[in-house]
Amino acid sequence: MEFNFDLGLEDQESFVDQSQHFNVGDLIRKAARMYADRTAVSEPHRKVTYAELNERVNSLANALLDRGYEKGQARVAVLAENRGEYIEPYFAAAKVGFVVPALNWRLEKEELVHCASLVNPDALIVSKQYREKAQWIEDGIEDPPEIINLDGDDSDISYETLIAEGSSEEPAPEYTADPEQGLVVLYTSGTTGLPKGVVISHRAWLARGQNYITDWNMERGDGWIAWAPLFHIISADALPAVFTLGGTYYPPNGFDNERIVEILLEEDEGGIGWLFLLPGVINTFLDYLEENDIDVENMREIRGVGALVDLVDPKKIQRVTEKFNMPFTNSYGATEVGNVLSAGNDIPVGVRPDNEDLQKVESSFVDLKLIDENWNEVEERGELAVRGPSLCSGYINNPEANEEDFKDGWFRTGDIFEYNDNGTYSFINRRKYLIKSGGENIYPAEIEKILLQREEIEEATVVRVPDEKWGEVPCAIVSTYSPDEVNVDELMELLEENLANYKLPQYMKITRPDNLPRSATGKVVREDLEKWEVDETDRVREV
Repeated sequence: MEFNFDLGLEDQESFVDQSQHFNVGDLIRKAARMYADRTAVSEPHRKVTYAELNERVNSLANALLDRGYEKGQARVAVLAENRGEYIEPYFAAAKVGFVVPALNWRLEKEELVHCASLVNPDALIVSKQYREKAQWIEDGIEDPPEIINLDGDDSDISYETLIAEGSSEEPAPEYTADPEQGLVVLYTSGTTGLPKGVVISHRAWLARGQNYITDWNMERGDGWIAWAPLFHIISADALPAVFTLGGTYYPPNGFDNERIVEILLEEDEGGIGWLFLLPGVINTFLDYLEENDIDVENMREIRGVGALVDLVDPKKIQRVTEKFNMPFTNSYGATEVGNVLSAGNDIPVGVRPDNEDLQKVESSFVDLKLIDENWNEVEERGELAVRGPSLCSGYINNPEANEEDFKDGWFRTGDIFEYNDNGTYSFINRRKYLIKSGGENIYPAEIEKILLQREEIEEATVVRVPDEKWGEVPCAIVSTYSPDEVNVDELMELLEENLANYKLPQYMKITRPDNLPRSATGKVVREDLEKWEVDETDRVREV
């Protein structure tokens, strides 16, 4: 490192490096000191204070060290549903330089074994619910991990026994991790192949927590309802934010209406930083509130609601903002960098948004630019590239993907955005999911947004279908709770009024929302929809 100042010290670089040292292990240690008796983790059957959590984290870290796990080398994977114990390996690893790969339990055998083989875990912490999938990993990788069972199985090492055996004292200072060391490995969805393992350092995870706090105006004591899987950034990246502020982390196993309402009605020390609502849960949640006469006025203060605004039916956005009397979060993020566009311009109460309402503002701790396919910066429309302290370290054991997606400190997101004169950005579509029809590029989102203008449509997803004449053509898959009320001719008329002829779908399928394939966070999986059979009975147009 070259300095533009002189401190008069013989080893100035070491002095400066040590002065900026702060990692995720320091965060939980500090939280235990500041908020000792506050509730850190709350579940229906137990509550854990910050002091208790820190002791359990220390015990786990020391027990693993006692078993011979090495600082800077050990990888302790987790395969479990959301539960309070899930977060303990994150912070135990932070104190002794381990890495925690958070495995996606929704994956099938080939994908899950692939994810494990990328990291070759020394240990796998698993729940009873996913013990069978852990066996896939044991059988599928060359050097099987030691199995640590959260629910106590005589054939495995007991997690709680480890906690009981390990010292609750702080691990020795020599185990302290550098902020640039990897801490967590989260996995991408694998839309272009098998999932990639994203290495998130202490520095990046702490920065993501600060993004949450700043961009969503979180306050001291604010909690978080982490119903999305803990292997997903929405729940994982909230941890450093909540623990910085001394709030309570609630990890329900999925979107449980009853449990979430119970949390929102609790008399606790703070508000809720953000009520994360995906398209697939909004109506059922609001229906539950109305059917049970639950008054939102009695709920704790919520800083914001919503998520993935570009994928949400505008009618749902209007309904949820009116119900909670608060704006809808207009955000955008990626596993590799956390939240990128989320620092303002939320959808106001009662507004059914159009394209202008969906414009986004840059997040606080990132730098953005638009690029072409050769990394050249462009002015108006291009692929979004990001850099900043929240950026991951890269993909583990994947040099080809690292060469393609990272350059000179920048990460290319794979998403096309348009820069607006007012300084905002508008999402256009996935770069890698273009429909190339007769030499023309068709962005599915252009079609989807128009279909969602109709009252009866819940969700609209456009996929490509092979075509002898044009190479591929669009097929619109429309979901509704009232299939008999959908008039395909009227939908096509609406599209014809708003789109060029070459962009019009040639096929359309009508289905119910619960028939759609979804990811762990409730997003429709476009790649799975491509496998649906399409025939002449689905044809709505012929060119």
